[in-house]
Amino acid sequence: MIGRLNGIGLLILAMSSLVPLPGGAQTDAIRLPEIEELAQNGRSDEARAALLGWWEESRVLASREERQYALWLRGRLTVDPSQAVRDFQRLVVEYPAGPFTARALYRLIQEAYERGRTADFERHMASLSRDYPGSSVLAEAEAWISGAPGAAPPLVIRSTISELPVEDQDDAATPADTAPYSVQLGAFSNEGRAAALFDLARAADLNVRLVRMPQSNLIHVRAGHFETSIEATEFSRRVTGLGFTAAVVRDAQDEELVRSSFRVPSND
Repeated sequence: MIGRLNGIGLLILAMSSLVPLPGGAQTDAIRLPEIEELAQNGRSDEARAALLGWWEESRVLASREERQYALWLRGRLTVDPSQAVRDFQRLVVEYPAGPFTARALYRLIQEAYERGRTADFERHMASLSRDYPGSSVLAEAEAWISGAPGAAPPLVIRSTISELPVEDQDDAATPADTAPYSVQLGAFSNEGRAAALFDLARAADLNVRLVRMPQSNLIHVRAGHFETSIEATEFSRRVTGLGFTAAVVRDAQDEELVRSSFRVPSND
């Protein structure tokens, strides 16, 4: 009997060795610090390819810290300026206290300055000053802005992208007061964080809006109006596919509109 139990134990031990480790920690998978090292050694193409492999194989089981690290790496390595901006904005909105958030804000400051977006430049700079006072990143950003001698050269995200158009989505034609369902991307007590997610969703061509709800002090970020939960659920999958968190809600008729990205077509 004891021999039989020992045999079963050995079988279980052997099978357990085949189970993937959590957090993308398979021993044969490339790790994010190794991708960082490739990039620092000037092997950007190899780093991009390795990061793509990590994104496809390890992201689902990755830890919160690894997801932040991956977004930071992709924002730096991508050759698509709009993708870089989205990744840095996601770090700011989704991981406000993360280890890469201050650096992401600095990149957004440089990008806004390069494109002449004064309002965005001032907003990002204000966030960096408010949330990271006394940090080395804030000092570096201030030195870069003032052009002080010895300041690090600006690693600006160079972009010629024009303002991204907001698509007139099919669901926009449904009157808000008759459609109970909507898709919510987030709800915040901090208006600045809500506005940041609004801008990020709008840049992804979502017809998004900021609303307040009865008996709630939060600002809700939502998209779409739908007559049925099936339609709302289908749309939520599209939103999730763009990298956002999405939840179907059934109180859209009670919304008090604060801000909307929907553009009324001109009669000209």
